Amino acid sequence: MSEVMTIGEPMVNLIADSNETYLEARTLPRQMAGAEFNVAIGVSRQGHTVSYVTTLGKDWQGDLILEYMNGIGIDTTNIRRMTGAATGYQLKVRSSDGEPKVIYFRSGSAASQTTPDIVDTIDFDGVKILHVTGIFSALAPNTYDTVSNLVDAARSHGVTVLFDPNPRPTLWPGKEAMIAATNKLAAKSDVFMPGLEEGRLFSGAVDPHDIAKFYLDMGVGKVIIKLGDEGSALFELDGNGSVQKTVVPSFTVDMVDTVGAGDGFASGVITALLEGLDTRHLLERANAVGAIQVTSVSDSEGLPTAEELRDFIASTPRKELSL
Repeated sequence: MSEVMTIGEPMVNLIADSNETYLEARTLPRQMAGAEFNVAIGVSRQGHTVSYVTTLGKDWQGDLILEYMNGIGIDTTNIRRMTGAATGYQLKVRSSDGEPKVIYFRSGSAASQTTPDIVDTIDFDGVKILHVTGIFSALAPNTYDTVSNLVDAARSHGVTVLFDPNPRPTLWPGKEAMIAATNKLAAKSDVFMPGLEEGRLFSGAVDPHDIAKFYLDMGVGKVIIKLGDEGSALFELDGNGSVQKTVVPSFTVDMVDTVGAGDGFASGVITALLEGLDTRHLLERANAVGAIQVTSVSDSEGLPTAEELRDFIASTPRKELSL
């Protein structure tokens, strides 16, 4: 069985050139998209095994996604196919400022039909880390229950749970519902990994230390806060119950597209945990994968192999810490 498991909504990504509108574009190259899919690709490229849990439609998008997954070695045993609902896809127009415009076609998708009974069929043998996000949880009440049940099952098998909230407010009935549901999942995770603004939103605190303390007091083992181009910080309790902080700066790169940076970061955290890296090297790797990803227009095509990652870390300058 795979070392890593993730659950999410994989999508096909159709990309127009930065100088074109959707109406002007005559070619739309097909690539892969979806936060959890990006993480799975990143983990696989770094030399680790990963299994994906979802539901795909019996359509060309689903066929393309399965072909891609099988081609790079992602385990598809836990993927269901269905009729009556389509596999999601998105249209993306590049932007010179690094923030692309994206239109989603995912409402009522096959992935959103995933039900908790899928958890009963999953074999956790060999799985060390479960990665979940707030995106799939937000698609429908049944997908939230599926994620919650999967987390419970994983914990019962001794699997480390890593939760990236990745908030999508438009998918929730309201802000308070999103915060409550997210924090309920966070309390069941071993590693909680928000961005700084996300942490402020969900905890009500402002300072990174106070955000981390909010979740450490819930019982979360490690809180990793993404600080954007500043780098990242990891907080955990020492043997005396005091909060310990480690901050590592980011790398200096020319940004092309910010999409997928957080997913790349997550893949770096996951592989570092699998390989037993210390805290500083864990954050360094995660920062590096995120930095490499922003130099690519694709959501995932820029994610590095283990060798490319080592070369980047060895040759790329770091930014100065201002925190």
